[in-house]
Amino acid sequence: MAEDTDSPPVAQLPESTWTPPPSPPEVAADAGGRRDSPLRIIAVLGVIVAIVMAAGAPGLVTTEVVGVAVAGPTVEGKPNAAAPQSPPTAASTSTPTTPKRPAGDDLTSANPLLAPGKQLPQITCRLPAFGRSADQLRGYYQAMIGCLDEAWRPLVEQAEGDFETPALSVDDNPTSTCGTPSKQEAVAFYCPRDRGIFMPRNRATESMGNNQGGHIMVLAHEYGHHVQALTGINRGMGIKMTGKDENSPEYLELTRRMELQADCFSGMFIGAAGGRGSITKSLSTSASSAFRSSVADKTHGSVKHQIQWGTAGVKNNNTASCNTWLAPASEVS
Repeated sequence: MAEDTDSPPVAQLPESTWTPPPSPPEVAADAGGRRDSPLRIIAVLGVIVAIVMAAGAPGLVTTEVVGVAVAGPTVEGKPNAAAPQSPPTAASTSTPTTPKRPAGDDLTSANPLLAPGKQLPQITCRLPAFGRSADQLRGYYQAMIGCLDEAWRPLVEQAEGDFETPALSVDDNPTSTCGTPSKQEAVAFYCPRDRGIFMPRNRATESMGNNQGGHIMVLAHEYGHHVQALTGINRGMGIKMTGKDENSPEYLELTRRMELQADCFSGMFIGAAGGRGSITKSLSTSASSAFRSSVADKTHGSVKHQIQWGTAGVKNNNTASCNTWLAPASEVS
């Protein structure tokens, strides 16, 4: 299929005044912390806002999607009630001289992946012809996942994550161990338990049609959730969410930080792959413009901020620019 060359340019928004401060010193990873599954896991869904392409229209319209990637809280470090407890010592009761970071910060805001200077290499993707059948879409998505793997593997491994390629499903009736959102709730989603990206063919073609840029942006966003899972960011957010009601302002702000970061990671890939191989300059522009299709959502953020973080990824190609965990609340609303 011919690529969409009529997509409007990325919206020009006022530049954010926020820039990420230098990352705190890296700390030693918790032994086995990224390899061991928590004892209790919250259903995990990384859901991207649906992209709907109006027939014959130059712009995009969308439907609202509810959902967010959520990781289960850790229970490591809690004392075993069956084990005898030693009496406190003077050292254990003394006032610490160095304040500890809030739980989860070492995996989110101070994650090694988000250290300054980490960029995706320029990638040349070789993609098959785009088509809307299940086999054609599966081949197109799988080839792009191979390209995303090549781009993200070095950064994941530098962040001490165990890299693995995600599974892919294009089934019309997907089933995941995290649960499956309805068609009205999600066009595509990611399940960390399965390490899988779900792009149901019927939903994707109905929402995005032949707009290849939209398909690229959506898949790169869901892959961004995969990166979060591999590097412990997903788990860190789960720790931060412990004890919070899912409708509370604090909980919803955390989901927005997670989703907006996935937008930024998506933008990083679009910028790194654009203008080479199958992702031509015009196709890259179309993928960047797809962030404009967003709608305001309490879990994904305002249209302005979804465009802002996606565009930051395209322009800066630096993971530190995607550190939504350090941004003020006004930048993730």
